[in-house]
Amino acid sequence: MNVHFSLEELAEQFLERRQNGELLEAEDFAAAHPEYAEQLRQILPLMLDMEKIRPDHSLKINSSPVLPTRTNLPDSDYRLLRKLGSGGMGTVFEAIQISLNRKVAVKLLNSSLLSNAEQREQFENEAKVIAMLHHPNIVKIYSAGCSEERCYYAMELIEGKGLDQCTFDNLRDLAKIGLQAAEALAYAHRCGVLHRDIKPANMLLDAAGNIHISDFGISFILKGNKSVIETGGSRSGTLRYMAPERLAKGINTFATDQYSFGATLYELVSGKPILQEESREALQHRICTEPVPPLICREPELAAIINKSICFHPELRYSNMEELASDLKRFLNHEPVRAANSSLRHRFVLWCRRKPAIAALTFAALFCAAAFIVSLTIGFIRTRTAFRLAQQNAAAADSTLSQVFSRISEQPPSQKNTRLLSALLPYYQMIARQRNIPDSKICSAYEVIGECAMRAGSYTLAENAFRQMMKYRSDAYPINQLAAVLKKQGRTQESEKLSREVVSRFEKSNRAMDRFETVRALLALSETPNSKERSQAFPILESLLKEHPDNPSYRFLYAVLLGGNPRLYRSMRIPGVEPNAGKLLAQLAEAYPEQPEYSLALVELMLRRFRFVHSFQNNHSAAEEAVFVSERMLGRWPNDPQIVSAVVKLHSRYIDLLRRHGSDSRARKENERLLSILEILFHHPDISDTVKEELIQLQLKRLKILRQLRGSEDTETLRKKIDRELEYYHGPQREKFRKELAEISST
Repeated sequence: MNVHFSLEELAEQFLERRQNGELLEAEDFAAAHPEYAEQLRQILPLMLDMEKIRPDHSLKINSSPVLPTRTNLPDSDYRLLRKLGSGGMGTVFEAIQISLNRKVAVKLLNSSLLSNAEQREQFENEAKVIAMLHHPNIVKIYSAGCSEERCYYAMELIEGKGLDQCTFDNLRDLAKIGLQAAEALAYAHRCGVLHRDIKPANMLLDAAGNIHISDFGISFILKGNKSVIETGGSRSGTLRYMAPERLAKGINTFATDQYSFGATLYELVSGKPILQEESREALQHRICTEPVPPLICREPELAAIINKSICFHPELRYSNMEELASDLKRFLNHEPVRAANSSLRHRFVLWCRRKPAIAALTFAALFCAAAFIVSLTIGFIRTRTAFRLAQQNAAAADSTLSQVFSRISEQPPSQKNTRLLSALLPYYQMIARQRNIPDSKICSAYEVIGECAMRAGSYTLAENAFRQMMKYRSDAYPINQLAAVLKKQGRTQESEKLSREVVSRFEKSNRAMDRFETVRALLALSETPNSKERSQAFPILESLLKEHPDNPSYRFLYAVLLGGNPRLYRSMRIPGVEPNAGKLLAQLAEAYPEQPEYSLALVELMLRRFRFVHSFQNNHSAAEEAVFVSERMLGRWPNDPQIVSAVVKLHSRYIDLLRRHGSDSRARKENERLLSILEILFHHPDISDTVKEELIQLQLKRLKILRQLRGSEDTETLRKKIDRELEYYHGPQREKFRKELAEISST
């Protein structure tokens, strides 16, 4: 079989052979690959210099020298500190982002490739793809810039090393890391992103034991479960981890990423290459003709998971990465995995590992029964009956609670998760009655359901949960939560009545939490920045902050109070607390990313501030930071209609101000990026119709504005995008949206 390789892969092959001590001349290597000979003659000496390998004296360099480490990156917000690494395509530096004084990583496209349109496009594609993804185990992109002189993008700096530099004595620790990577890949696949170069070097492990997937330079965007066929003989990626169907036929599917992931785990478990062939020709023939030898290790369930993921035929692998991740969870929880047919004996061993306390009690009971069979026969029978009942109740409670809290902690609330929580509640109530669990536990369950439902936009379910919660708690919190839900439903009078009840009952309370809720209620009642409710709220909040100046909830309400009326900056200053609402909210959003109200308040404050071009000019870096915070918030809470609306409005305002500021090129790029984010969000499998309707309405408003500009290049692109989205939306407002789209398009 004659398979050709990409320029990047050939460069990597040359470097690897030189590092292994082979006396390979660059000129000879370039001549052996005529399809890339000219590019190889330019790039190989640079790579040798960057890797501190003695360059070939026989080969003259025709390109500009390698980009040295410089104090500043011109026309950017970054100062380069030191080189972290390099490869055939780019060099990565540790850098400082000057405006925010934080360390980042900056990847620069090699200067010899700037004139190569294909390499520039691949480099820019990598930045765009990573920017589309918002996951804690995927490297985050901060910004990018390309010109004739340089191409770069800035990303999260990971203090760690690639898995190719790690060894694992404990396979369960490796499985935990593998689970993080599997869930990140599953998320990327749900977003339609196929990585295509999964290998140990592209998985970075930080000091806290968290994995970060990087290097999306050759990724594809797939729609649904369709495949992409690579035409010709070239195969981008790393040969050793390439799936057979991709190497032989150029077929790219999500199953090919799964194969590469399994091959990576195979090597990390075994401590040796997945295939032993040394020459590339022998290796490529081996991959395309024979299955990989089954992995055998001291954890047979883990081996079974890996062996299933690297099956020669893709239809025998897991149907998706979610299933693979679920099997890794079962392995870590000492449960039978679906990839293996566990014997009854082995299932018993797993049960003992999973329930060591119960197993120990069982063995102790059996031992006592054997020793005192005559005298303890009746007692043993009673103990066994009681033990079975306790075991059933404990198992049911454990199953229910683990499902509830696992779902809440693993992913943002969605309507599907909310329905699951609601369905589990009756069973938990039954167990609570049997085991005399206090009412406070039931109340906590209603609180979890109410919060999850409110974030997912299921306001009717949230209202019911908070009303039930009020039966168990007499403090101000559930009343305030119910008022907030009613306000979201448009039931303003009912909401205001509850807020006033909170103020009248709890303003003079001795409990700090009730006084805090009183401030919340007063701010909810406030209609204007100078309202009497805000004046009434300030002394209560001031007393709370004097007692606990570091309390984030108190500081948040102080920021909200200041943000509503900038004139309060001096008159309502509290010693020891940041008096600038924007700075205070930015600090809270950075320190507590799991609290969406902090980030949402910052976004809404920026929307109010950047109403005019002069405000934007004076706070350009603050606007960029707010956009970054809003995207992070959207990635964590994509099902909250209020968050979706605020984020899109901020992006739209930012794009509009860029245009009015004269940055048309930047505005166009930001507009394309916004459309990409909305498209991914719209096609997310867990997005509700409520959020889809919000997205379509926002896009229709944007289209109307663009039509008024007459001749905008973005107009037709946006119109086609809305038309495609209406094909996937089947909610009650579909015809209304179609009619509105037709009316806007005809004007």
